[in-house]
Amino acid sequence: MTVEDIRNKEEIMDPQLHPLPEIHQWWPRLSARAKQRIEEHDGDDVPDDVREEIEAIAGKRVDPSARLSDGDRRFIRTQQEMVD
Repeated sequence: MTVEDIRNKEEIMDPQLHPLPEIHQWWPRLSARAKQRIEEHDGDDVPDDVREEIEAIAGKRVDPSARLSDGDRRFIRTQQEMVD
């Protein structure tokens, strides 16, 4: 069993894991690099390094299987639009 296997098993059994917090709570405080990683990442899942940054912002562990919702993606698009 690898270290990653152990970590994955601990996360599955950990009742302290939470779904992805509401995006307005963490997106404005997310680093530019992390925002770019989400925008470039194909799919709804959040890359591990970005999830860890969200955890630091939110102050709680986030389930590794947490995914962006349609509302999250709409919020991100509105944050990218130019304001006149």
